[in-house]
Amino acid sequence: MKRGELWWARFDDRRPVVLLSGGAGPEFRVVQIVAPAAPAEKQGFVLMSGEQAVDADERRRIVEAAGPGMRAIGIEVFFGAQEVLAEDGVVRVGLPMDGKIFCTWMLSLGGEHLIERIGVLSPAKLRELDVAIELSGAE
Repeated sequence: MKRGELWWARFDDRRPVVLLSGGAGPEFRVVQIVAPAAPAEKQGFVLMSGEQAVDADERRRIVEAAGPGMRAIGIEVFFGAQEVLAEDGVVRVGLPMDGKIFCTWMLSLGGEHLIERIGVLSPAKLRELDVAIELSGAE
């Protein structure tokens, strides 16, 4: 098992995850792929794509344009057919803000919870994910 692989994992249901750590286990750090934010969930928030987050100038422009009234700024790294997923999903992280902590759906799982390998991220997609996690302060 290697960092950047996509797996089906068993929690309360079968869900896709990205391995953030590799090796022989016994536990692996993963991040869940969740549904993209619906329009109602975006109210008061600014969400940029993983591609926008990788470009420092674009990221700075988005953050500056958000202004001080935004409740939060986040990044959604998009996953879909290119990553062999039947349904579109995202890894969503929030950028740190004073007094607020945002869920990133990161956790550690034992190898017995990883049930089927889906594929592996492209270097570009792994870079988007790395930048998003780094900017969120989660690692």
